[in-house]
Amino acid sequence: MELDINEQDPEDMDLTDIVLEYDDVVSAISVLEKRREELRTRILDVLAEKDIDVLRIGNVELRRQKVEWKLWRINRLKSYLMKKDLWDIVESVDRRILSRLIEKGILTEEELKGTYDIETRYSLHVSRV
Repeated sequence: MELDINEQDPEDMDLTDIVLEYDDVVSAISVLEKRREELRTRILDVLAEKDIDVLRIGNVELRRQKVEWKLWRINRLKSYLMKKDLWDIVESVDRRILSRLIEKGILTEEELKGTYDIETRYSLHVSRV
């Protein structure tokens, strides 16, 4: 069903304001997320260049945290998991499911070596102190 608000009663016109405000909010979020990513990249570049993990400016504290991401090699991983009858559980490479299988001891890091590459990434946490 499609609805053109211009054909509605004046009573329903408050929906127009809501829809237009929603559009404004969605647009603003998009602009802010883009700017946040630009700032995040610039901050992480400076922190990496100066080898800083914690930066305090006034009551703002930034923490750079190193995280190692596994970049799974699907062909190798799928064939290995199929041999162990585990592919039906995973079905696609889902880091959370694979991490749970490792945590539960169903799979081990050792036996999965060669099915992923490691990429170092950094997360940035901000807090007020």
